[in-house]
Amino acid sequence: MRGLGFATATVAAVLLLGGCVAAVIGNSPHSGTAADARARSAPGAQAAGADAALAGRLRSRFAADPVLRSELIDVSALAGTVTLRGVVTSSAARRSAERLVRTVAGVTTVNNQLKVQ
Repeated sequence: MRGLGFATATVAAVLLLGGCVAAVIGNSPHSGTAADARARSAPGAQAAGADAALAGRLRSRFAADPVLRSELIDVSALAGTVTLRGVVTSSAARRSAERLVRTVAGVTTVNNQLKVQ
């Protein structure tokens, strides 16, 4: 009986301390130090998230395009400027990729560095 009480207390302690560990390590929305919280809410962090979201939308559009899905195109975005790198099979595919990028909201400039092979 005494062993059962110890086991219960141990399990309870582990569960309670698990929340503390998550808060310190970062598995909680309120984790880390005040500096971490400031870094997460900094304008640069928000811009990086917007850039990643834009690049993700573009990758999805390329994957959905019947011609461009088979091309080797790398997409990156920085403050609305989208850079395309990689190799495509034709000049038409290169132009089509640039045209597609220009139709997506949030794109201000396209830096087309695609090479035709």
